[in-house]
Amino acid sequence: MADVVYPSNAELMEIAQDLLPRLTAQRPTFGFFPMTTQDSYLLIWEQLDNFVGLQYARGLNGEPTRIKKTGAKRYQMQPGVYGEYEYIDEEELTIRRQFGSWNAPVNIDDLVSIANAKLLQRELDRVEATVWTLLSTGSFLVQGPSGATVHQDAFTLRSSTPTTPWGTTATATPLADLRAIALLGRGSSVNFGAQAQVWVNQTTMNNVLANTNANDLGGRRLGLGTINNVADVNQLLTSDGLANFVVYEGGYYNEAGTWTLFVPNNKAIVIGARPAGQVIGNYRMVRNANNDGFGPGSYTQVVDNRDDGPPRKIAVHRGHNGGPVIFYGTAIVMMTV
Repeated sequence: MADVVYPSNAELMEIAQDLLPRLTAQRPTFGFFPMTTQDSYLLIWEQLDNFVGLQYARGLNGEPTRIKKTGAKRYQMQPGVYGEYEYIDEEELTIRRQFGSWNAPVNIDDLVSIANAKLLQRELDRVEATVWTLLSTGSFLVQGPSGATVHQDAFTLRSSTPTTPWGTTATATPLADLRAIALLGRGSSVNFGAQAQVWVNQTTMNNVLANTNANDLGGRRLGLGTINNVADVNQLLTSDGLANFVVYEGGYYNEAGTWTLFVPNNKAIVIGARPAGQVIGNYRMVRNANNDGFGPGSYTQVVDNRDDGPPRKIAVHRGHNGGPVIFYGTAIVMMTV
């Protein structure tokens, strides 16, 4: 008897591995907060304390002074356990069979591949939404389908709220506010100058561009010209040694079909530059029993219930265990503007 043909679990994993580099390259989030894997269950990381003090004088024939070892802080967090699936049901299988000869094998790999691509996009959107929520609020909370909280945590991040919101364009002081942020690099290995980035959405950027405060951005010029766009603003910021704006309009459609931005309105997330360009954190995927050998990372499975009796259904699964890890919390400043 002819049977339905579809990609195997291994083939779907191979497809996903080919897609991921291209998909993540299109999402700038993963440039400073990449996805990684680690063969453990808990999310555990360590951070060295600051180096302190000045070298002691020894003097000729003097003994060197032994100094204290640098300590470290250890952090631990429970990972979130994520997973979902989509059915290809009997109706789809039957209708698809009518497209060709009634007694010939039917290849439905397109249906399985579409379901897998959809699940992969939802996973990437989940990761990005968690990262941006954390970076803009200092915490994240993920609910299950019933509305109950399933995964949440909070980090201690620096925050700044300007006296005048940037939307009050006549008196707002975005330049002065970023000058104040630049001072936060003192005493840390983080630079909030021209190498740093200020992530905003287009609505927030429009407020900056509309500034008319003669004592701030509205009173500055590039030569004899006015400041008309993001490139102009960034040229001015660079000359002043201040963090540059990056406009990010990425987001996702929620279950109600409403477009939801990853970076909310009136939020500016400042990402400072580390000396060697180190990433400030990552989204770490950990050990998962649904993977071969209980390995870390996302799992993909195609489950066919043919042997369990009708109605026949093919379920395409994808999920992961993981969560965000921040190595350099001092490199992040949450601004409500």
